[in-house]
This record gives sequence, C-alpha cells and structure tokens, in this order.
Amino acid sequence: MEYLFNRIEKILEKFKSAQRLLFFFDYDGTLTPIVNHPEKAKLSKEQKGLLTAFRNYPKFILAIVSGRSLKDIQRRVGLKGIYYIGNHGLEISGPGFEKRYPFGKEVILELKTIRVRLEDQLERIGGLFFEDKGWILAIHYRNVDPQWVPSILMALKQEVKDSPIPLCIKFGKMVFEIRPKVDVDKGKAVLEVLNRLHSTNLFPLYIGDDQTDEDAFRILNQKGITIFVGPPSNSSAQYYVHGPFEVYQFLKMAKKELILQ
Repeated sequence: MEYLFNRIEKILEKFKSAQRLLFFFDYDGTLTPIVNHPEKAKLSKEQKGLLTAFRNYPKFILAIVSGRSLKDIQRRVGLKGIYYIGNHGLEISGPGFEKRYPFGKEVILELKTIRVRLEDQLERIGGLFFEDKGWILAIHYRNVDPQWVPSILMALKQEVKDSPIPLCIKFGKMVFEIRPKVDVDKGKAVLEVLNRLHSTNLFPLYIGDDQTDEDAFRILNQKGITIFVGPPSNSSAQYYVHGPFEVYQFLKMAKKELILQ
C-alpha cells in the first residue's frame, strides 16, 4: 500500500477524467471515529455536509456500506437519493431499489435465543456488549479485558455448532458476529450495486477500515481506487490514510477539485 497523499494529484486526475464517480464509504472508523459504544458513532456536521455536496452533484453516486443494520445506517447518515448496504450486504437499498436476503423468522428467533444464553453464560465478563441487528448478532469486546476474548469466542463457536440453523462467525474490528451461513459479503454487495447501475462509465472509489471491507477492496482494485483507513497493514487496498480525519481531508480536496471548479 502507498500513503494516499503521496499520490493525491494522480488520484484526483483520475477522478477528473472519469465521466461518473461511484463513491463507497464504510461508516464506523471511516466516516466516523471508532468509539467505545456503537451508539456514540455520529456523523459530524462537516462530514455530512461533504457527503451532501457530492450527492447533489450530477457526476457522483454515493453508497454507504456498513455492518450496521440497514435501518440503523440510514438513520445515522440521513441522506436520501443514495445507496445503503446494511448488514454486510444482507440488505441493500437505493433509488428505486430494495433487496433483502430472504431469511425466515426462525433465523431472528434463533439469534435471540442464542443471545439470551450467551448473556447468561458470559455475565461475569465486564464490558461485553451485545447488539441485535436482526439477521446478525454482534458481540462487541472493545471494552473487555483481553484475557476473556478466547473464552468468548469458544462460547460463540459452541452456540454455532449446536444451532439447528446453519450459522457462522465473522470477525470485525473488536467484534464477533453470529450470522446465517450464506455467501454474502461487502464485495458481492458492491458488485450488486455496480451491476444495478449497469454502466461502463462509472469509476469506483471504496474507503473502509475493517477486515470486512477486504472483500470489496479485492473486487474493486482493478476497477477503481481502494483506500484502507488505519496504519499500513497487509490489506488488499491500494492506498491507506491514518484515520477518519484524513478521510475528511481527502474528501475536502476532492470536493474542491471536482465540484468547485
């Protein structure tokens, strides 16, 4: 990976030469800083203003790609006329388009039952937070003593093994997720949006900070620009920035070059 701002002129030139731009953004850790509780991750007025400016300019199409539920991410961003991908691709919504994976109620009921058992089994572990996202049960351990993490994961694996419904465990940034065992991820969801727009003139950008964004990076690396948010790592992205503040600075520069010409 290269540091984004070492190649900023080259990237902005690519944007200028594109007929249309499709910007994909992760939310937590990308548009907003990582916080100790998911409810505290709020989009700043300045960041929302930038997104609104892009949304209003005909050259741009915006998409928010999140592990949050579709309803939650729509509420937090609050912009109409853009695409939203929730629950890592299990839910997609956009202009004239809605798609949800056809799970039955038994999936939600099973995850609720698992949550009750886990809360009882792991009640002695301080700082553990459960988040019900409908078709996904998230177990956040950011505020947990690291010594307890193996025990948490072992308990989750046992629940998945014993479940009558095919489930799996996915790993994110300081979070485990129990979800239905289906072949859906952010990369496939990004392709769904691209195919929906069926245009060869779209140049995509994807910015994300989590392991779950890697599928999208791999899909888009040959099609556009991919940016990892965080210190240099073994990410599949082409470029990196150090944090959400640099994402904001990058978008400010893009707005100045592409909109206020």
